[in-house]
Amino acid sequence: MTRIYLQTNWPILFIMLLVSLLCGILTGGDAEASPVDVVKISGSAPVGQELKAIEDAKKRAVFKVFSHDTRAESESDSIFSQMMERYGDYVVSSKVLSRDNSDSRMLVIAEVTVNHNKLKQDFQEKVGIKQEKHDDMTASILMRVVNTTDNQGYGDSLHEAFSHRFSNSGFQTEVEDDDINIVRSLNGAASYGKYLSNVRSLIENNSIMANFAIIGEACIEKLTAAPAGTGYIAKSSVKVQAYDCIRKTVLNGFYETYEILANTPQEAERLAIEKAGLDAAEEMVNGTLKYWRSYK
Repeated sequence: MTRIYLQTNWPILFIMLLVSLLCGILTGGDAEASPVDVVKISGSAPVGQELKAIEDAKKRAVFKVFSHDTRAESESDSIFSQMMERYGDYVVSSKVLSRDNSDSRMLVIAEVTVNHNKLKQDFQEKVGIKQEKHDDMTASILMRVVNTTDNQGYGDSLHEAFSHRFSNSGFQTEVEDDDINIVRSLNGAASYGKYLSNVRSLIENNSIMANFAIIGEACIEKLTAAPAGTGYIAKSSVKVQAYDCIRKTVLNGFYETYEILANTPQEAERLAIEKAGLDAAEEMVNGTLKYWRSYK
């Protein structure tokens, strides 16, 4: 065995080790970088204007990431629109992968890195400010679920979906346990009409203190095996109305049915209720918000 010996300059080695240690300490706080999303996306602009095409790709990348967290809103005074005006604040970097000038427009395919963590933090902060500003805009979510294998479980999920959507639009939602307990106490009502009547009685007696009550019901109307053994089809329906507890009037209503195909009856049932709840929440929050703005 041949052994090779190297002469070492120990003072220099010591200094190098010390510098490495200090660098590790100083950069330790950045070890966990902010979560980012890397999006491959296209951007376009008039022929010859590559920089504008790149900016378009950046904006579309931020839009794509942001719309996963909340619904894209076109109103100029919405939080979504206001934050999209500053889309550049959330772009970490961009890299053009290809260019195409063959058509009447300049097209680029770019890889855009979006700071998703900052995007979410800024959104949550703005929602909080909006809620403080409109702390008189309160909503009580009184949605029940019937004719499923787990009415209570689906009912809790439905409440969460509505509460999340209303909170994101600046409403203060009532204490979750209070709303859920009210719904559970009235679940014995045989019909939807009776359930509505019971909730209205609580409002008249000032047992519900919110400005608005979102009252409704989602149910599974039919659950059958799909043709040729391809799965199961669940037909769901949702009916809901927004009620002004102060003026004692119905603002708007929503009714729709859905058919969902899934591999198992449980999955079909769950997806059908989720779809009904998400669509109804979206429709009701928009109508209630427009109504509230007309009276604020």
